[in-house]
Amino acid sequence: MRVLGLMKVDMVNFTVQSLRPHLLQQAVQYERAKFQELLDKKQVSLDNTTAWLQRAVLGSSPVGSSSESPEQDVTKPTVHSPSPVSPSAVLNRAYFLLLSWDPESQLYPESVLMDQARLEALGQKLHLLVLEAAVLLVTSTQCGGAVFSVPGFVGNLKQTITALLEGCHQSGFDQQGALLALGEQVYKQVHEALSAQGGVTLTPGVETLLKGQISGLAQDHNPVRSLIGSRVQSYLLAVLGAPDSQRGPAVPPALVVVAPELKELAGAFRSVVNFNRMVFGPHYSSILKKLLFSGGGAEMGVDSR
Repeated sequence: MRVLGLMKVDMVNFTVQSLRPHLLQQAVQYERAKFQELLDKKQVSLDNTTAWLQRAVLGSSPVGSSSESPEQDVTKPTVHSPSPVSPSAVLNRAYFLLLSWDPESQLYPESVLMDQARLEALGQKLHLLVLEAAVLLVTSTQCGGAVFSVPGFVGNLKQTITALLEGCHQSGFDQQGALLALGEQVYKQVHEALSAQGGVTLTPGVETLLKGQISGLAQDHNPVRSLIGSRVQSYLLAVLGAPDSQRGPAVPPALVVVAPELKELAGAFRSVVNFNRMVFGPHYSSILKKLLFSGGGAEMGVDSR
């Protein structure tokens, strides 16, 4: 009976997997038709969507040349050469902008309103992940890699970082105070780990440097935070641009310590983006054609993977 039960479960799973592409296509067609109906009735427009895509087209200054803060640099996609950029690449950068969208000062694109809550939640996770990776990089650099090989050390340190930086995306969050407290706690955990292994504890000079560099992550244009932000940005854009048939891009060395969290974030982000692109791809193609090709005669399309 147990074998028969397992066979039935396998059959159900197989049926669900077989129907999934068909159900997905039906969902895409339904969402597209409903939105088109609203457009036809003049109940919605694509004005905010056009402004959003135009911002992505224009936002091509390299990381480090911007006058914005490092955290803003994280969500400001870049182009490092004057060569023409593909419409799909522009659209990927536009989606990335939504991870740091300020609804108080910028009207949300009409075509992404249904995904706003999920994208805002992912943006909050991104903000925390950048800070977490920056703290871990500073700790590894100042304390040596040996402490990171202590069983359970990295996991415990991640829990501490998450607990003390919870809510760091909120405007009223005391980031400087939280990072000062975090520096003290990181030093304590490093000291305990090294002592338990019978190793040499940190000198007063290294202790001061460690705490100071962690506290410094609160400052605008902090080089470590900017570096981490740039690597995260590049990775997420690479994930969006990778074909479904290919294995995902490799996690950059500076982010290996947060690879599980980064991959989870990237997977969720790609899932939201892919469905939205399937639904609204025709609208995006039309808008980007006007923005990128002033003559209007060039053929183009947006990949709707």
